[in-house]
Amino acid sequence: MNNTAFSKLAETTIVYIVDKIEEQDIEGIIDVDLHGDILNLDTENGIYVINTQSASKEIWLSSPVSGPHHFFYEQGKWKSRIGFELMILLTEELGIRFDKCEIF
Repeated sequence: MNNTAFSKLAETTIVYIVDKIEEQDIEGIIDVDLHGDILNLDTENGIYVINTQSASKEIWLSSPVSGPHHFFYEQGKWKSRIGFELMILLTEELGIRFDKCEIF
């Protein structure tokens, strides 16, 4: 994947995460703050930071629950080297449903 394709895919993914949170977090429990390619999510469990790393073509997640993760894109999913999938991890930790197929 070239840099342009990665940037577009990563941006689409982060915007998708923001949209799903705003759509489903009716009570406003999660504070969403997006600046460029850095997304901060302030939750009851702490602050999540999601950002893109163009050089390595990864999305990085810092979770107050499960710690740091690096995700690479493969076969339609953002996966970590230890087997986590970004959308499944966010669903479990945030309680927001992310339909993985909607992104692509």
